[in-house]
Amino acid sequence: MSKLYRVTPKNKWIIQNINDRSTVSAKPFIKKTDAENAMYAMIASEGNQITSTPTLLTFKQAFKKFADWKMSLYSPDGRVSEHSLKRYDQEYRLRISKYMDDQVSCKDFGITHMETYLDKLKAAGVSFKAMRKSVKDIKHFLRRANAVGQDPNLSMLTYNIYDHLGVVPQDDDLIYTKEIDINILSEEKVAAIINDLYEGMKLKDLDKTNTFAIFCMLYFFGLRASEVSGIKKDFHPNHSCVDMENNLLKIRGIYKEGKYINKTKNRGSKRDIEIDVDARKFLDMWLYYRMEFKPDNVWLLAGKNGGPISYAYIRDQIWKTYARHGLAEIEYKYAGHVKVISTPLKGFPTKVFRHRFGSHMITAMNANPLLDRNRVKNEIGHTKFSTSSDIYGNKLIRGNTKEREALAKVKALANKSNIFTKIIEN
Repeated sequence: MSKLYRVTPKNKWIIQNINDRSTVSAKPFIKKTDAENAMYAMIASEGNQITSTPTLLTFKQAFKKFADWKMSLYSPDGRVSEHSLKRYDQEYRLRISKYMDDQVSCKDFGITHMETYLDKLKAAGVSFKAMRKSVKDIKHFLRRANAVGQDPNLSMLTYNIYDHLGVVPQDDDLIYTKEIDINILSEEKVAAIINDLYEGMKLKDLDKTNTFAIFCMLYFFGLRASEVSGIKKDFHPNHSCVDMENNLLKIRGIYKEGKYINKTKNRGSKRDIEIDVDARKFLDMWLYYRMEFKPDNVWLLAGKNGGPISYAYIRDQIWKTYARHGLAEIEYKYAGHVKVISTPLKGFPTKVFRHRFGSHMITAMNANPLLDRNRVKNEIGHTKFSTSSDIYGNKLIRGNTKEREALAKVKALANKSNIFTKIIEN
């Protein structure tokens, strides 16, 4: 019989043989991680011995090793952030370690084990979205397990959580990602916000002045928040920059974790965005202001200690602005930070600008041949137009009052709605 081990609490932490529940560790461990590392070392040592029956890892053990391997890939100058790599360790700690069968191996892990695991998650109050993410992470783990010769059950790679009807909720909001409603920022609301921030700038309110610039950059160019922080105010061929001579905003990198990184979200995100007439008016005004305010700071949006403004600052100021205009209820915390109580924009305070920008670009393609597919996907920052279309092409722009009235008349004519009026007026 193959040897299967587990770490289990018994006063402290011990290593047990799952088959007969005997203790195989020489001593108890204070920390669970120390016990797990000792278990992996023991398994590796046994694996190096020539035996007729190989040592098998349980699903839990193999997933923990997978999560540890993911964490080992982090490097300060690597392309993937530490936060992104931690998701698998978090998955192990929050769900796999608590609700997965202790004895099932990777090879035996099949549909009944998956369904039992999901049933336990539901009983524990885990959201369907978190369950769906867990299944995705398990599939990624199984591919890696297969690549390193752990002989997993690959039938689970085609598993569809929606087939397990017992865990699929009735409420759509519990299943689908919340759609971003770009119409929350109507033309009237945008105008009111810009006016409020501009008045604050004239009164030399520093936070409103900075937020005026943040809002305008997001509004005019549909940038990601990390891209806003990474823009330098002067033209430089190797960095994001403002090229006023050629009317181009050059996105070349981001500012993250206290440093500029020559990296964007994807290859298409390195782009030159056309500066239109109105955007140029803003940039001319802002660059003139910057000649007096922190002129030695190279970043377009100057922050502390010679660096740009941070994402935390962008987030806090945007939410404060939304709160003043009835779009959010917030609670003020320490050092000017805010906690969002309720808002229709929760989850996408800055992303709504990008969705608004992308949707307007795609809608305008019908009226202007200059906005072809290649131009639009470049302005948005995608490698393929299909990506832009899939994300932003399904949003309906309601427009201003006059545009909605005109649309209503066209709709009524197409639908022959005047039949109703003829009946009730005769």
